Amino acid sequence: MRLLVYGMQSSGATAFSLFLAQRPGSLGLVDILNNYAAPRMEGDLNIVAKVVVTTAYPLAIHQERFRPDRNILFLRDPRDNYASLANKTYRNHSGLIDEKFMLLDRVFGERDKFDLVVHYEDFIVRSPHVLQSVNALGWPVNEAFYAFRRTHVDLTQSLWDAMPDLFNHFEFSYGNVQSSEVSGRFALKVWPLDVEDRLFRLCPNILTAYKQRDRQRHSVDAPGRLGFVTADRSG
Repeated sequence: MRLLVYGMQSSGATAFSLFLAQRPGSLGLVDILNNYAAPRMEGDLNIVAKVVVTTAYPLAIHQERFRPDRNILFLRDPRDNYASLANKTYRNHSGLIDEKFMLLDRVFGERDKFDLVVHYEDFIVRSPHVLQSVNALGWPVNEAFYAFRRTHVDLTQSLWDAMPDLFNHFEFSYGNVQSSEVSGRFALKVWPLDVEDRLFRLCPNILTAYKQRDRQRHSVDAPGRLGFVTADRSG
C-alpha cells in the first residue's frame, strides 16, 4: 500500500509520516523537499511519502507520479502553523507563505476528496481516534509507533536496499523532528497579534473550523477531552 500525506510546512506532518513509517518492513519518504515532486516508483511496496503545500507542485502532480492507494490531509491550527513557518528560512520557497496558506484553504474546502483528515492536535495527544482511523485505511499502526524506534538511518538503509537508483536523482530529508517520540513540546505557541487577522483573509475556512474547535474544547468540563491542545492567550 502507498500512503501520501499532504500538509503545510511546519504543520507536524513529517512527525506523523515518521510515525506511519514505524510499520515494520515499510519504506518512508517522510519529508519530500518543497522543490521536488513525489517520485515515480515501481513494485508493490508499503511506503509512505509526505509532500508539502506549494504553488510549484499541485497535489495532482504528486498523486500522478506516486500513485497512492490512500491520501491523507494533515492539518494544524493555522495560527500556530503560520507563526511557526514565518520564522523559517524556507517560508517563501516554492511559493510565498501567504500564497501557500490560500492554497491550503482551497484544499480544505475539498477535504472530502481525501481518504482521511488528521489534525496535529489530535495526533500529539495520542487520541485513540487517530490509531483507529489509520488502521481503518488498511495501514496497521499501534501505540508503540509513537516512539520512533526506526530512526532516520534505518529508514535510509531500507530505501537503499529497496531502490538504490532513487538516490541518484532525489535528495532526502527528515524534517525538523527533534524528539525520539511523538511529543507535544511545540503545541503551545503564542502568535503575534496580527496573525489571526491575516489568516481571516488567507484561509478563512480553516481558521473558522479551528475557532469552532476552540469553542468546543472550552465547552467541556474535562480539558483535553476532545484531544485538542491550545494555549491561554488572554495575557
